[in-house]
Amino acid sequence: MNLPQILKEQLLYTIGPAPKEITDINYDSRKITNNGCFVCIKGDNTDGHLYIEKAVLQGAVQIIGDKQVVMIENAKRYTDVQFVLVREPKKALALYSSYLQNHAHKEMSLIGVTGTYGKTTITAYIWNLLNSSEIKTGSIGTAGVWDNNSSLTLHRSTPTTPESSDLHAHLRRMRKKDISSVVMETTSIGIDQERLYGLHFDIAVHSNLHPEHLDYHRTFDNYKKAKLRLFEHANVAVVNTDDVGMSKDIISTFKGELWTYGIHHNATVQAKNLKPTENGSCFDLLIKDHQYNIYIPVLGTHNIYNFLASLCVCLAKGLAIKEILPLLHKLEGPPGRLELIAEFPNRKMIFDFSHTPYALDNLLKTIKPIPYKRLIIMITGIGIREKSLRAPIAKAVEGRADEIVVTADHPGNEDPLVIVNDVIAGFELMTENVHPVLNRGEAIKKAMELTKEGDLILITGLCMEEFQIIKGKKVPYHDYDHVKEFLDSSNSQTYLQEVSVCK
Repeated sequence: MNLPQILKEQLLYTIGPAPKEITDINYDSRKITNNGCFVCIKGDNTDGHLYIEKAVLQGAVQIIGDKQVVMIENAKRYTDVQFVLVREPKKALALYSSYLQNHAHKEMSLIGVTGTYGKTTITAYIWNLLNSSEIKTGSIGTAGVWDNNSSLTLHRSTPTTPESSDLHAHLRRMRKKDISSVVMETTSIGIDQERLYGLHFDIAVHSNLHPEHLDYHRTFDNYKKAKLRLFEHANVAVVNTDDVGMSKDIISTFKGELWTYGIHHNATVQAKNLKPTENGSCFDLLIKDHQYNIYIPVLGTHNIYNFLASLCVCLAKGLAIKEILPLLHKLEGPPGRLELIAEFPNRKMIFDFSHTPYALDNLLKTIKPIPYKRLIIMITGIGIREKSLRAPIAKAVEGRADEIVVTADHPGNEDPLVIVNDVIAGFELMTENVHPVLNRGEAIKKAMELTKEGDLILITGLCMEEFQIIKGKKVPYHDYDHVKEFLDSSNSQTYLQEVSVCK
């Protein structure tokens, strides 16, 4: 095991005997097994160097860290364990994980998608189109880890961009299935925390840039700089020319092959004459000197942007437009993005991931072509996100729905009552059509209870998650369980009777 070659410039020196083998690598001491390597990473709440003893007792034979005094002291206690001092443990974790997974990423075409909004949908569209074109493609992001056929039941270390040890394990798993391309969401935090360190992307995709995660990045400029780092490690850039947040920064500095897309500004791929329908979107597609009149079964201008981005990726990978056009009728987005729940009788019920004022405004514009009698919307304040967004969420929907249910999402260490009150403070008038409900599952039932035949109900927030973060723990949770529970309960009998009368 040649550590100088594996860890490169990160290695400073080692103390203790080199292990005969390393079976796995982890940053969580609780998951270390015999012959494992434990990487000490300092986080917001704790420091991995505090858990060296636990890792050794769990079976670690190698410890990687950057605190010299702590490493030397422990090396004296555990003389049969190798201690490796490095410059930056997160980068060392990425490099070592790549080595242990046989550098699977080097045998694959990587596509990275970054931006404030649209990452998950763009990733899903790319996955859909490439697999439909018989290019075996996996995906990694908010919607989970997918091979070329379906979602994989795997541990998720983060909501979107996995920690590097998990990411490289996912890539090797896909390579064993002969998957040749992988599209992944690359978040600003994931980039900043070096989860992608050492990876090179064939294509980097930019969607848009708006203020977000400023509780982490502190400034909008820091947020932008993190996003821009993706394009320093890519051969091809796909850029939204209509975005004022970051497009000019990429276009002015990128040295590789450039594809642009947009609606209002000239671009390599452009949509014009948009015509929304009840079930999709019609528009003229311009690609250089050619024009195509097309229909895609997705709603909303923002999703046309997402489609254009995915189309650029397909064209950049060498697919001809004539190969792509026949596939568009079965274009599908990810779960929880304008997802229709068909089981609610005589009503339209949609789950959508919108959880910021900007996204909610877009959503309410998107549903305008859909016919309905009354609109019921459930909005959420999120305990693990910026508090400053809560009141503006209320302002974004006030006066635009007949009934508004307000609840808390992922309360974390906060009191749900405080979160809900923070949102409600954003309403200019607290009227009878605003309904505070502290528990997300109960709020969904309340929103369903408020509906009448012919209504449209929007369930927003962090849909699609399989847990709620409550007091630092991931508590199992699924939105659909509460939908089913309501429909199966005695409270829903009136709705079921309506169905039988209609039949």
